[in-house]
Amino acid sequence: MNHTRSLTIAVAFAGILVSGQAALALQGFANANLNLRAGPGTNYAVVTTINHKQPLVVHGCLKDITWCDVNWGELRGWADAHYIDVDETEGIKTLPNAANDVGIPVVTYTAVNAVEPEFVGAVVGVNEVVQAISPPTHVNAYVSEQTVSNVLVTGEVVVGAEVPTTVPLYAVPQSEYSFTRVNGQNVLLNNSRKVVYVYNK
Repeated sequence: MNHTRSLTIAVAFAGILVSGQAALALQGFANANLNLRAGPGTNYAVVTTINHKQPLVVHGCLKDITWCDVNWGELRGWADAHYIDVDETEGIKTLPNAANDVGIPVVTYTAVNAVEPEFVGAVVGVNEVVQAISPPTHVNAYVSEQTVSNVLVTGEVVVGAEVPTTVPLYAVPQSEYSFTRVNGQNVLLNNSRKVVYVYNK
């Protein structure tokens, strides 16, 4: 683990400790390839990406059950609650829908020297199955060569999520896809503005 990642994780812990609350762990799993971030919001750095269907431990969530303090293996950070499922006696539920049944501990987060981010909209969560793609080599090469402005949206951008119309899209030559840079990551989209591929960095 390099110094940068250690610092990022330390920042994530700094906010969690403010709650002063001993949280009871809850078992869950990611229902998408989900970013683990240094704080509760898409404006915070990505620590790593939790693989789809991987188990994780939820220590607690913000009061509105939007972001949760989680462990994935030895890494700890914040993940979007809408992409965390729990298995109940009534079946599998997404964390915000299961909150009243599983008794999620409430944690708080206070950022140090925080700058209020400017969000341009919110993603529409995954409401239908969208097939992830393996982009052709020429598409990857084109996207990697481009420099476009990063925009922030509320909600994690995962495969199947719909990017709001306030986010500018850029055509990829000789391809049916467009791309943009959102929440610190380049993404490919189909003609319905749905994400079909997320680049790690």
